[in-house]
Amino acid sequence: MAIELYEHQKRLSVALRERLRSKGLAILHAPERSGKTLAVIDAIEGLPDVRRVLWITKKAAIGGIEGDREKHGTAKAFTVVNYESLHKVAGDFDLIVIDEFHYAISAFPKAPAKAKLIRERWKELPMILVSATPAPESASQWFHPLWMSAAHPFSAFKNFYEWSRIYVNRKQRHVMGRIVNDYREAKTERVMEHVRPYLLQIRREDLGFKYAPKVVPHTVELSPRTLSYIERLKRDRVLGSFAADTPMGLVNGCYQLECGCLKIGGEYIDTGERELVNYIKARWGDSEDVAIMCRWVGQRKILEREFERALILSSHAHAEGVELSHVEHLIIASMDYSTARFQQRNARQASKQRKSPINVHILMSRGQVSEAVYQAVALKHIDFKARMFTERLPS
Repeated sequence: MAIELYEHQKRLSVALRERLRSKGLAILHAPERSGKTLAVIDAIEGLPDVRRVLWITKKAAIGGIEGDREKHGTAKAFTVVNYESLHKVAGDFDLIVIDEFHYAISAFPKAPAKAKLIRERWKELPMILVSATPAPESASQWFHPLWMSAAHPFSAFKNFYEWSRIYVNRKQRHVMGRIVNDYREAKTERVMEHVRPYLLQIRREDLGFKYAPKVVPHTVELSPRTLSYIERLKRDRVLGSFAADTPMGLVNGCYQLECGCLKIGGEYIDTGERELVNYIKARWGDSEDVAIMCRWVGQRKILEREFERALILSSHAHAEGVELSHVEHLIIASMDYSTARFQQRNARQASKQRKSPINVHILMSRGQVSEAVYQAVALKHIDFKARMFTERLPS
């Protein structure tokens, strides 16, 4: 091995091998920036019956995994692919690692396509599930990741719907004039009784991290022009050649206008307004100590024009697998709607070597979509839905 592991990584490695040998399925729940990838690699390298490994992850994380393999010095044959390329995978494997499994296979009640593919092709293989945020909204999100493995603890149930009769307090709610079943209220403790025997957990405070991420909200005042655009769009559902013909279309349009852009057809229009840009420059300047994340491609293009030194990133694509421990100021200019990515994104600066507090600055405007997203994702820890904003609007 080319690198010396931390003690917690060595313990995780041993424990992962024990879980695989005894149960055929191991789940690693460890925080971002905790070295969990190296721990998994080390565990695999210590399994004599494993020669070929399939590792599934997000595209943005592949470079980090390959880098950790090089640091460790691996003898096994690893095939590392992203979820979007999973259908192209050929060949036989002895073990499968499903990294960032909350990303593509935790949805319910219907089985996600990627989960069905993995179950059909590799359910009999020993399996390691890895995530920093395995079930961020509901314990119902545990079912399909476990269901992929033949060794899972809920094998008595054919599908989520059967399982939910025992483990979920099913409710009904009205959505756009229809009554739909709501499966979010799972019986968490009852679910976890079956999950824990497979689960290895470690917390950031157990690892000697001096600083934990702290969210700092900022309220930015929008210009009269931007406010007038937003009000016209909310009132008429049309702004120029942009038509908000769905609730999500309205929400996205209003949020983009807050950010100085609007996507019409396949192109982003720059409104010329720079409230967020000016706020960032006034408080943090334009330096290599600044990283700015945003949701919209049009906003990212604006930021890339306005900032010469600051690092400009996507709050969606770069929420995971990106190393930002060297960055002093992380600013979220527009948020993704996922609570899992919110938690992942907040830890991009975490490191045992960090010498200053970690503040994640989130920009929003009072009464607008940005504030509704912040309240749902950051405060209530639930994914943002269009109705959380549209229900506030006059009919």
